[in-house]
Amino acid sequence: MAEKKRILDKELRHKLTKEQCHEIMDYLMVQFADSKDIHFNYYFDTPDNDLAERDITLRVRTIRKENHTSYHLTLKIPTIDDNTYLEYNQRLSEKEMRRLVYNNKLPEGEIQELTSIHGGDVRNVNMIRVNRITAPYLDFEVYFDKISHRGRTHYEMGTRIDSSKETINEDQAQQFKDLLKSFGIEFKQVGRRSKRYR
Repeated sequence: MAEKKRILDKELRHKLTKEQCHEIMDYLMVQFADSKDIHFNYYFDTPDNDLAERDITLRVRTIRKENHTSYHLTLKIPTIDDNTYLEYNQRLSEKEMRRLVYNNKLPEGEIQELTSIHGGDVRNVNMIRVNRITAPYLDFEVYFDKISHRGRTHYEMGTRIDSSKETINEDQAQQFKDLLKSFGIEFKQVGRRSKRYR
């Protein structure tokens, strides 16, 4: 039986130019060459693209980190709060991942059972590769993503917010925005990759 895991997911993410990304990374003393954290993200939708229309993300992520590979199925459903999603997570075996990515077969578990959300009939519609590096800043972490999609490279910087601690939320969000501002960058939340990269 698959382990059930649900969380509230909130992220602040800002799109950067290559130059901006490298300037802030230098300030925080990290570089993509240090990263051993690579994500292969496969996105799914219904035949009529109903999930994208409702801002719902269904994704399989293969994470290669150091010498370890893991597989994660995630369903993200928007809440009434901006940029906050109810997130269902399920660890997969390599066989389950391959059956889903190559044969569109949802593995057994809570996400498969949520047919009221996805209807049970999904298709692999997109793939995005991400090279991620994290850096400590004050008392939280920021991450930098080098995104490869259909031959083009994009850059983002972000931080994950703990949605259970409202006061810390606001402090962390402001400190993240202030970091960008110190480089002459006004924070602007970017949309979900499942919608932007199609």
